[in-house]
Amino acid sequence: MAGAERDESLVVPPDAAPALERAGLPWFQAVRGRLGAMQDLGRLPHALLLFGQPGAGQAELGLWIAARLLCRDGAKPCGACADCRLILAGTHPDFRWISVAPDKKEISIEQMRALSEALSLRSYRGGAKVALIEPAEAMNIKSFNALLKTLEEPADDTFLLLATSHSDRMPRTIASRCMRLRIPLPETAAALAWLNAASPRPGWDGLLRLAHGAPFLAMEYADAGLASLDQQMQDALAAGMSGRMDVIGDARAWAESAPAARLFWLESWLTQGLKEAARSSDLVNNNRLPWLRPPDLETKIRAGYRLLDRLRDARRLVGGSLNTQLLFESLLVSLAALQSGAGGRVQESLE
Repeated sequence: MAGAERDESLVVPPDAAPALERAGLPWFQAVRGRLGAMQDLGRLPHALLLFGQPGAGQAELGLWIAARLLCRDGAKPCGACADCRLILAGTHPDFRWISVAPDKKEISIEQMRALSEALSLRSYRGGAKVALIEPAEAMNIKSFNALLKTLEEPADDTFLLLATSHSDRMPRTIASRCMRLRIPLPETAAALAWLNAASPRPGWDGLLRLAHGAPFLAMEYADAGLASLDQQMQDALAAGMSGRMDVIGDARAWAESAPAARLFWLESWLTQGLKEAARSSDLVNNNRLPWLRPPDLETKIRAGYRLLDRLRDARRLVGGSLNTQLLFESLLVSLAALQSGAGGRVQESLE
């Protein structure tokens, strides 16, 4: 059984072809050119930390780098040589894709030990050995420590690619041993053009705004049926402003429907509002967070930042073993209190 888990954790997902196709999109041209030049000159570092917004293309670019490192053709990756065909089939013996196992919540130390063992062996095909860890922030402390040993003593012609949407959660001991590379987002027009070509449908503008400009995340939201999520969240906050927030009802509904997307929305909404509040001493015309006003401005801003920290922690924890509804209930109570003040009322659903 342990062997089966190990094999599952060291295999390329079956969607390698579309991922490589996405990595070839025009807005990645500058990044591809930089990485390709570094490889051609023999200056590609043995460890890369690919980071950016959720859905920016970290995993896609990581897979492209791996395919380029392993390809034997002049136009890399060619997609036709034996190595490229093995990558596309998910069976290349010198490439490891490490991710969260289907029945797990995080990348385990056993996976890291299996990776370390695999990278210590000779290349099966006489070329490079490459591992892509995604999402890298899903490792636990023991996993990070096991990875650190591999980073400190890299084998020849061995490359580690770490893809993350939360680079702030990466330990300094890990990040300091990697070359950091931010993955760019496309211009809005280019993102919309790609989305409409990939899946013609109305509403891409709203979904792209919800995904904060990340087209791959917007596509995920569309597939999950989240076109109305932005309006749902706005309505819930409007209810909070009038002291009518249904904490238990909303928490139950949000826990059951795209909890990670809702936490991302709340974090982004509060972050933007606090930035606007910090830039202005007169918040009478601040339409985003009108409740951040004198005379208790400073107190509420401090409370807003404390809530923002909790939202960021919640995004890290959601999907784990914790009770997601209780997590939302706690966050919504704090948000309702922040919006409504001491005199606000909070509804509790009895259904």
